[in-house]
Amino acid sequence: MKSAPTYHELDSLSAACQQLWQLDANRLQPGQHYDLKPQQGKKSYMERDVAPAPLFVQVNWAALQQHSTYALFFALLDNYHAQVGEAEHLTAAQNLEVQQFLDGVVQTQCMQYVHQILIQQQLADRDVSSFKQQLYQMWFRSYTREVRDDSSGFEHVFVGEARDGKILGLHNWIQFSNQERQGKLDYKGYIFPRVHSLGGQQEEVDANERMLSVQFTWNGQLKDVSSMFIGTSPEFELALYTLCFLAGQEENIVQVGDYEVKIKVYRIKSKYGDKVGSAYPELIQKLSGRAGATTHAPAPLQQQAPWHSQGQQSNAQYQHPGADYGQGHQTGFAPQQQAQPHAQQPAAFQQGQQQAWGGQQASEPAQQGCGGFVKALLGALFGK
Repeated sequence: MKSAPTYHELDSLSAACQQLWQLDANRLQPGQHYDLKPQQGKKSYMERDVAPAPLFVQVNWAALQQHSTYALFFALLDNYHAQVGEAEHLTAAQNLEVQQFLDGVVQTQCMQYVHQILIQQQLADRDVSSFKQQLYQMWFRSYTREVRDDSSGFEHVFVGEARDGKILGLHNWIQFSNQERQGKLDYKGYIFPRVHSLGGQQEEVDANERMLSVQFTWNGQLKDVSSMFIGTSPEFELALYTLCFLAGQEENIVQVGDYEVKIKVYRIKSKYGDKVGSAYPELIQKLSGRAGATTHAPAPLQQQAPWHSQGQQSNAQYQHPGADYGQGHQTGFAPQQQAQPHAQQPAAFQQGQQQAWGGQQASEPAQQGCGGFVKALLGALFGK
């Protein structure tokens, strides 16, 4: 699988999202890694429980041992307080987990592909360390929902939050299934797509779905509708939302797999680089059997990129990134979405590389490098 975008993918956000789907080599398979039981559907305003059984009948958690990014992602899920209004203060060990997760993600084809698009759009620096700082600023830098530092993009989108008896965010299937198996989350049925089938009837939902809109309660608090991909890897979702956040618009109608979806991204403004307020998919319709036809115009990539608006780079000038990825080459331009300088990062992030790769302040697994960290983490998580 390639990680360099084509000219068409550089011009079309929908084409780029579809290619990103193809690059998700760590996507898990229904019937093999998990069993899904959607049961009955309903409208989002209906609060009656139409699903007596869990959505995920079983998940083969041991299968996650084969994919280090899943374990690194899983380690982050218990780092946050769900209640909005309670400030988040990550410990040194938890900050190290964030750094290890980002280190793992930028090595995947999904994130490398998105990085190359952002480089060509002059929305990210070619240097991988700078790109990781940009991801940290977007996803893990805290901000205020009710009190200072009580939220972040990662917490909202992937972990979930609670406020005034309602659930905010929580758009990730791994967190959903993990909370469900702990008895904290009660699935109440799937939500019908906005577009009906060709015959005017709602399409049947089955155990092979790759995207669902669902209703549930988490710790007794309601989420009337939440959409999420099913079986996708953490790197795919982080890369998809990062691409739409930086290179797209607030609402982006794209094709992802067999689905026409609207990827919505909201931002928290910051002079050091905008932060993710929310990011999630909204299911429009399933495209299977429709020859891939969509009912909306596909979303273009960000039209504010300099090589679009000023004509500074044509297809003939496009530099194929190829094997240059990860070599730390400087581009010489100032990205529109500036990565935060080292001096403005928290102390734990400034020292991250030293600690993660053998620094004296790191834990023993971290001193052994990422491989040792993942091995120890997998043993702790899965009892092996």
